[in-house]
Amino acid sequence: MPKDASSPWEAPLCVWIFIVGAIVYALWYLSVPMPWPAPQPGETAYLPTRGMLVQTGLLLLPESISLWFGGGEMPLGLLDRLGVILITAVMLLFSYALGEFLLVRLKLLDFFGRVDGIVMRLAIGLTIVSWATAVLGMCGLLDRPLAMVLSLAILFVALGAAWKKQLFAPREREVELEDPKTEQPEGESWWWLLAAAPLCLFIIGVSILPPYEYDVLEYHLLVPKEWHIIGQIRVLPNNVYSGMPMGAEMWALLPMVVLTGKQAWLTGALVGKLIIGLFTLLTAGLLYGAGKRLMGVWGGRAAAVAAIAVPWLTYQSGTGLVDGVWAFFTLAAAYPVLIVLNDPQKEGHRDGLAILSGLMAGMAFSVKYPALLVVVLPVFAFWVFAAGRDWRLLLMHVVAVTMVISPWLIRNTIDTGNPVFPLAGNVFPTDVRSEDQIEQWNRAHQVPINADGNRYSMSQLASGIMTPFGRSPWAGLAIVPLAICGLFSPSRKLVIPLVILLATCWIVWWGLSHRLERFLIPAIPLGCLLAGIGAQKIAPFIAGRVALRIWLGLSLFAALMLVNQTQSIKLDPRIFVSLDALAKSHTSGAIAYLNENVAPGDAVLVTGDAALFYLQPPVFYHTCFNDSTMTQLVNMTKEERQAHLAEANIAWIYVHWGEIERFRSPGNYGFPSDVTRDLFAQMESQGVLEPTEYQLGNPENPTVVIYRVLPASGP
Repeated sequence: MPKDASSPWEAPLCVWIFIVGAIVYALWYLSVPMPWPAPQPGETAYLPTRGMLVQTGLLLLPESISLWFGGGEMPLGLLDRLGVILITAVMLLFSYALGEFLLVRLKLLDFFGRVDGIVMRLAIGLTIVSWATAVLGMCGLLDRPLAMVLSLAILFVALGAAWKKQLFAPREREVELEDPKTEQPEGESWWWLLAAAPLCLFIIGVSILPPYEYDVLEYHLLVPKEWHIIGQIRVLPNNVYSGMPMGAEMWALLPMVVLTGKQAWLTGALVGKLIIGLFTLLTAGLLYGAGKRLMGVWGGRAAAVAAIAVPWLTYQSGTGLVDGVWAFFTLAAAYPVLIVLNDPQKEGHRDGLAILSGLMAGMAFSVKYPALLVVVLPVFAFWVFAAGRDWRLLLMHVVAVTMVISPWLIRNTIDTGNPVFPLAGNVFPTDVRSEDQIEQWNRAHQVPINADGNRYSMSQLASGIMTPFGRSPWAGLAIVPLAICGLFSPSRKLVIPLVILLATCWIVWWGLSHRLERFLIPAIPLGCLLAGIGAQKIAPFIAGRVALRIWLGLSLFAALMLVNQTQSIKLDPRIFVSLDALAKSHTSGAIAYLNENVAPGDAVLVTGDAALFYLQPPVFYHTCFNDSTMTQLVNMTKEERQAHLAEANIAWIYVHWGEIERFRSPGNYGFPSDVTRDLFAQMESQGVLEPTEYQLGNPENPTVVIYRVLPASGP
C-alpha cells in the first residue's frame, strides 16, 4: 500500500474523485424533498428538502430534546425500564453463553476478533433461543413455563459440556494480519465511538418504547401475544400473517411465557422489541469486525459508522419492525464465506464456517421469506464456488440451513398444507384458503402498476435504480460515494460477491415484490461493507483520511437531525417518558374504551381494525385476508344471532368503517364483502345490538362504532 504523501494535497486521483463525488452527492441528497403529511383540501403541499430538515433540526434542537421528555406534558420514567433492561440482559447473557458453547463445537472459539466475536456469539445464541422457543411452542408448551425453562436448561448444559473441557485448555488465537502502513492508532476509535454515541444512545432509547407501528400492532407482536394466550404456536385462522416464519418474534414470546402477572404480555413484548432494536448496533459491530478483518481498521470503522448513520435502521429499531434483523443475518451469513473466499488457507476452519454460515442464513429465512432468494441461495452458490469438490462441506451447510428453517415449514405444512404459507397458494392444492383468498393475497403483493398499467417500464426502472442511491428518504448520506469508490478496489474476491448480493437483493425487490422500500433494508449492511472497502482504498493518504472524517461526521450529524423530524419519519422520540403513559398514548380511543368497559369473562368481536395489540379482553377478529368474523351472522335469524353471540360470550362488537373503506379503496388489499352497514342496521332493528356512546365521525355514517350486544330477553 502507498505511504502518506509528503503534503496533504498530494494524493492519487481516486481520493479527489471521492471528494468531488461526495460533495456533489451531498448537495443532491440534501436537496431531495421529504415526504410530509398530505395537505388538507385547499392547502398547498409543503415538501421541505432533507437539507432544510437538517437545518431545522439544528435550529430547533432544544425543542427536539424537549420532545424526548414529552414536551413537559407527560410523566417521566426511567426506573420503569429497569425490569425490561434486566430481563433483556439475562436473555443476552444466556444467548452469549450458548453462542460460545457452539463456537467451541465448531472449533471457532478463538477464530473471530474481539468485536465480531462478541456479535457472532450473540447472533448464534439468539438463533438457538429463537429455534428452541419455536419448537417448544409448536409442541404446545407455551402454557407450561416450567417445562420451557427446564428444556432450555437442558439445552444449555448439553451445549456447555464441551465448553467446560475447553475452559482451561491452551488456546491458539488467530493472528490478525493488518497492514501497518494503513493502521491508525486504536485511540482514534474512541473518538469515533464518541461521535456515534448520540445516535447509538438514541437507538437504544427508542428501541425500548412501547410499539405503535401498524404492522407491529397487527402481527409482529400481536401474534406472539395470541400464541401465548392459547399456549401453542400454530397458524391462526383469523390472522394470515401467523403463517409466516417469526424467528425474531420468539424473543418477545419467550419472556411472555416465563414471566407472571397480568402485564407479562406487554413486558415480554418490550423485551423482544428491545432485542430487535439492538440489531442495528449488532450490525454496526459486525461490520466493524468484518471490515477490520477483511480490509483494515479504516474499512471496519467506516462500515460501522455508515450503518449507524442510516435513518432506516434507526426507524426499524424504534418501531419494532424486523427488517433490520433480517439485514443483520444477511451479513452474518455472508461473512464466513467471504472469509474463506479471501483467505483459502483457513482449511482447518472451513467446516465450522460453513455450518455457521448455514445457521445464519437459516435464521434470515426464519425472519422473512424473501431471504430464500436474497440470502440462502446466493450464499449457497458462493459456498459451491469456495468448496470446489468438497460435497461434504456443502452438505453440512445445507443441513444447518434446513435445521433452522424446518420447524416453520413443518408447522405450516401440518396446519395449512402449504409449507410456505401464505405464499405460493396456487402451487400447493392443499392450501386451506379459498381460491378467492389466494388471489386476493397474490394481487395485494404483486409488482405494482403505474398510471399506464405497466409493471416494468423505463420510468419505473429509473426510479427503482435511484431508490438505493439516495432517492429513498431514509437511505443515509454515508454509503453511496464510498461504495462506488469501493467498486474500483483490487480486492475482487470481496467486491464481486458483495455486488452479486446487492444486485440479487435489488432484483428480487424490484422485479418480484410489491416494492416497499423497507424491503431493501437487507442490502444496507452489504452496501456498508462495500463502503468500507472504498474507505480503506483512500485511507492511506492524508487528504483521504481528512475527507473520510468530515464525510462520516457529517453523515452522523445529518442522520441524528433527520430521525428527530417526527412529522416526516414518524418515529416516536419520547425516550424519557413513562412506559405506561406511552402505551396509553399509543392505544386508540376505541380500544381504551373497551379495556375499561368490558366485564371480566366477556369477549369482543372486532371487524375492520386488526391492530389490536393493546386490546386486553378476549377478542374475535380477522385481517383483511381472512374470513370475516361477521360471516356466520349474515344469514342467521335474530334468535340464531343471539344464541351464537351468547355461546362465544361476545358482549361487544367494534366496527372500524374507516379501515374497511381503506382496504376496499382502489389498489388496496380488499376486504370481505359480507361486512356492510345494512347488516348492522338490521341487527339494531332486531334488538340484537345497541350502539354505545362511543362513535367517531359523521353520526349518519360514523367511522368507528362500538355496539353493545343485548341479552336475548331484550334491553
